[in-house]
Amino acid sequence: MAIILAALIYCGAVPVRDSGSYGSLVPLPSVCALECRLCSSPAKSSGRPGAAYSCRAEVLRSSGRIQGGSVSCEARGSLPLSLPADLVESLYPGHLYSRSGGSLLLESGASFRFKGRWNDRKGVFEVQSAEGLGWGKGLLPVLFRLRAVARLGFRRLVASWGKAGGLVLALLSGSREYLDSDLSESFRRAGLSHVLALSGMHLSFFASLFSRLTGRGRFLLRLIGVSCFVFFAGLSPSLFRAFLFVILLSSCARLNVPGADGRTAMGAVFLIHVLLRPADVQTAAFMLSYAAVAGILFLSAPVERRLAPCVPPALASPLSASLSAFAATAPVSFSLFGCVAPSGIVASIIVSPLIGVFMAVSLVSVVAGLAFPPLSPLCSFVLNQLFFLIERLAEFFSLFPRIGAG
Repeated sequence: MAIILAALIYCGAVPVRDSGSYGSLVPLPSVCALECRLCSSPAKSSGRPGAAYSCRAEVLRSSGRIQGGSVSCEARGSLPLSLPADLVESLYPGHLYSRSGGSLLLESGASFRFKGRWNDRKGVFEVQSAEGLGWGKGLLPVLFRLRAVARLGFRRLVASWGKAGGLVLALLSGSREYLDSDLSESFRRAGLSHVLALSGMHLSFFASLFSRLTGRGRFLLRLIGVSCFVFFAGLSPSLFRAFLFVILLSSCARLNVPGADGRTAMGAVFLIHVLLRPADVQTAAFMLSYAAVAGILFLSAPVERRLAPCVPPALASPLSASLSAFAATAPVSFSLFGCVAPSGIVASIIVSPLIGVFMAVSLVSVVAGLAFPPLSPLCSFVLNQLFFLIERLAEFFSLFPRIGAG
């Protein structure tokens, strides 16, 4: 059913509309101010210095001018926002700005009054200034505020680690504003962009850590641990897919549900995802994430059988998975970006384990840096040595030609 629905959606036979579209008496072209709650943490639109940040916000109230008069009324739905860098980075380490009105912590869950204008060509509300409206009352606002403070503290901790700190921040929190632009470009050209995008690989890393727990309540502790990472990092389409997959398969295993395998679970996860977050369907992260997993689930086994006589047993499984993911995502990548990078087939096998080692060392370094700050320089040295190796490998694989690249 999931395959049929996916085919109908991307053929245009079944339109998927965002149920949270904007609604108000003030039309978007007339809006000059919005009161809204951020639904996601701002993410940098590009690697250029001073580039704007983007996020989505739940609109609570809108103000504007209609027929020469000022109007302010309640509103509903969500809108994409474009936020100036100096506004978002006002509290970030190394990005201190002087702004009238003070600095604001712009993170998911916080409410603001934004002044700006709607850019119809880009389909985004361009923010010019902001005023904080607080976090609200209750348990959930408290949790979101703690998350915001923790993410800011995490930025400040890893900022002193140089280029390695930027990669730590990207891998553990999904924030790429400190990620070295040359490394990001090398990963893209080498077909390794999925390594930097929070997805199943990252969630599997944390799930494997919590799987070592023993004793009563270990199942609940694992789910709580994985959920805490997802809450801290934020729900990107690929991470949400991986989270649903882990929750569903873990629950089926716990309840001894018969016939619950990866293919069945992926079909159910696709249907749940489309129902809960229909806006994700048209994003590149959604399409590439599901295509990669579908390729591994449906193609990996037959490919491995064909590779078994030709390659060592230890290499057959990862190579078949990489080949299958590439075969499934290549049409999507070519359609979206106009090119594919075959070097990613081999690069993923070599670089992904190194990223796993880097993440493990990063976690140990974060704990050590918080518990005993004098260890931070040593942590920085170790991480930057690993970063150097990852960077050189990414640069090497980025030299290989891409298919369709102009």
